[in-house]
Amino acid sequence: MSSTSSTHPDPSLTAASFRQTCGFCGCVFRVEITRRVTYSYFSKSPQDTQGYSCPECRRDSRIKTSTPPRVSLISKRTDGRKENCPAK
Repeated sequence: MSSTSSTHPDPSLTAASFRQTCGFCGCVFRVEITRRVTYSYFSKSPQDTQGYSCPECRRDSRIKTSTPPRVSLISKRTDGRKENCPAK
């Protein structure tokens, strides 16, 4: 998983993106996030996380971020199935 960071116009926010391969369907997608830079960054509070889904099979994931992640498809699923990921 590769990661890139950039500076956001608001100095208390930092933007980053990474590539992810879905463990269910095999598609590859990019996740872009914005984090608020605070001293409580290492808080383990569930309120500090946001959900996002695989763009192909809708498999849910969570990540620590200040705003909802933006997801963009890089390559389509490789498993040959058409259905969504089953609910947990």
